[in-house]
Amino acid sequence: MKNFFAILGGMGTLATTNFLLELNSRHNPTKDQDFFNYILFNHAEIPDRTTFILDHSAPSPLPALLEDIEKINVLQPAFIVIPCNTAHYFIEELEKATPIPIVNMIKETVKAIPSNFNKKIGLAVSQGTLESQLYERELLAKGFEVILPDIVLQDKINQLIYTFIKEQAIMNLFLYEEILEEFHSMGSETTLLGCTELSLANSHDPLKRLPVIDAEKILLDRTFQLAQELKIRV
Repeated sequence: MKNFFAILGGMGTLATTNFLLELNSRHNPTKDQDFFNYILFNHAEIPDRTTFILDHSAPSPLPALLEDIEKINVLQPAFIVIPCNTAHYFIEELEKATPIPIVNMIKETVKAIPSNFNKKIGLAVSQGTLESQLYERELLAKGFEVILPDIVLQDKINQLIYTFIKEQAIMNLFLYEEILEEFHSMGSETTLLGCTELSLANSHDPLKRLPVIDAEKILLDRTFQLAQELKIRV
């Protein structure tokens, strides 16, 4: 197979599946051969990223991620995407382990926000992403005003990510909408969805009443652009 890319997923599997569905829905090929060439590492057994970030005595996801990168290196794809925000806690170590470009989900998301955007941005992310300030640092460096969830709101975000989506495959759109409403009541004029489980809920939300910046959708846009460029290579 030539002109292909790699997806390092499985964090979690439902979110990775949604990434693939969204990617393939972005164009309308007329035959099988017009779809993109890619390999998927759905490494479902990678230890939980947030658990490790909050407690470094817990199993680290890094060895498994590095093992996957090593295998991807042998296959030599054109680029790598990782549809998991919290996994970008390890992005520097992963980049050092490969000559293959890794699309940085965090940086791509913040870069996609117009520089003259002066609205307050609510931050809906996993506990691990919140504690490691992956998005907060990037947003503040660009001059954006960030609204962080309080303990009660973050607990609701954690419940949606883990209790409902990861553990039961339940989208719970009522809770999803409630989270967005609470950010809005705190002064947020848009909410950044910085967890692919939240992006999964957004994909299933038929209302979309409140504005969001969906990190997964921005990663999808960039992946689609790069994949299209591969298709036209001779």
